[in-house]
Amino acid sequence: MDGDSQTTQMTGDPAAAEAVTMLVEGTVVTMDPGRRVISDGAVAVAGDRIAAVGKADELRSRHPDARRIGGARRYVIPGLIDCHNHIAQALCRESTVEDFPNIYRIYIPAEDVQDTDDVRVSAQVAFAQLLRAGVTTMTETTCTLAHEEPIAETVMETGIRCALARGMWDRESRLAGNYEQITEKSWYRDDPARLAEDLAYTEEFFKKWFERGEGRLRPWVHNLGVPSCSDERYLATDEMVQQWGTGIMTHINRDREEIELSVSLFGHRPLEHLASIGALTERLVAIHAMLTTDREIDLMAEAGAKLAHAPVVCTDIMSAVTRVPLMRGRGITVGLGCDTIINDVLKLMRIAHIMHNQAAMPLFDPYGFSCNDAFEMGTIDAARLLLWDDEIGSLEAGKAADICVIDANNVRLTPSTDPVATLVRYGVGTDAESTVVAGQLVMHEGRLLTIDEEELLDEAEALGARMIAEMAPRRYVQLGTNVDYL
Repeated sequence: MDGDSQTTQMTGDPAAAEAVTMLVEGTVVTMDPGRRVISDGAVAVAGDRIAAVGKADELRSRHPDARRIGGARRYVIPGLIDCHNHIAQALCRESTVEDFPNIYRIYIPAEDVQDTDDVRVSAQVAFAQLLRAGVTTMTETTCTLAHEEPIAETVMETGIRCALARGMWDRESRLAGNYEQITEKSWYRDDPARLAEDLAYTEEFFKKWFERGEGRLRPWVHNLGVPSCSDERYLATDEMVQQWGTGIMTHINRDREEIELSVSLFGHRPLEHLASIGALTERLVAIHAMLTTDREIDLMAEAGAKLAHAPVVCTDIMSAVTRVPLMRGRGITVGLGCDTIINDVLKLMRIAHIMHNQAAMPLFDPYGFSCNDAFEMGTIDAARLLLWDDEIGSLEAGKAADICVIDANNVRLTPSTDPVATLVRYGVGTDAESTVVAGQLVMHEGRLLTIDEEELLDEAEALGARMIAEMAPRRYVQLGTNVDYL
């Protein structure tokens, strides 16, 4: 529908007095509480804030000297949000295609071979992919301590917004295999000294990086999972993030082995275990949570815990399809995550829409999982997941000016009577024409302004060849026979 033509603008805010320097024009999909869609609309940008949202002609007359971008046959949408990623894996994503299990056999060794300069290249590649696809905010979950500083520095340089969850674990554990259980038992061993050391380091990391880069970087905690993190760590880090207003990311209920280990050690499934110790809270984001029972979903809903959903991973590891429609129906906030595999949130929306409509098929319910549901998971709900919805996720006066302009001047996106449905069903990241983060143009008319792509391509190709050479012997499935990879 066409939104109310009345322009909304900032009031009572010092930034409201700042001069409007840019008008972003087109059909504005606000994702505000009224879900207004404003045809012939515009977003006025002043500094790093949205000064006003309304009809383009009204804002043009009010700000005649402002730079104008976008225009006819353009969609203006909130900057898209990626709720889960692993930057250091950006150049080895194809090394795991149809080859699993792959985490410890391929991904972790791939991270280990990278030095800090390599990680900067990986980060630039991932950020270039994301910014080109209109993604203004990404969520990094690190697995290697030495990679955290170069990733944070690259966030500063490239202009992207980032929730950087630094990795922490202090537990060794082992699942006794099916036949081993005749004589062996599963076990775990916690390391209190490592916990104390890592908590101190994490506190310093938060102090150094919190709200750096015009407020674009917010540190989080990444607790790898119940098999790798002690109860004390979950509780101590929850207390820490409360002080900073951020949260904890944790991989959980991802595969059968993890659940078997948790049941054998604690008598609970992983999410049940976190609930039993008081670590399942509104500050916890469960990553994947594919294998969840009704009881675990109820526990998440009662606690206010959230879900970072990477739909492509469901098929890549052939574990299960996360029960997203049921979770959303119980009031659980769900955000989409790229998980490095596809750094394109628009494409993920379509994958999620197709994947989760299967839950509605037996009921013949065309609205069981709608295009609007998918779009929310890449915008305002993703912002809620990151506890950042006061700043990002929608186009509203007073919020951060994180904006994506979609070029709809093509037959694939024309005609359109419902911009959200059009974007979810037919849009792809390459439709993004311009990307604005915190009021700054980081991509304009298809050209990145903060990353030298030509130089980056040479560096990425060289690093990628090294990583492929490292990974190839670890694969069970052989690489294609028609290409000389090594």
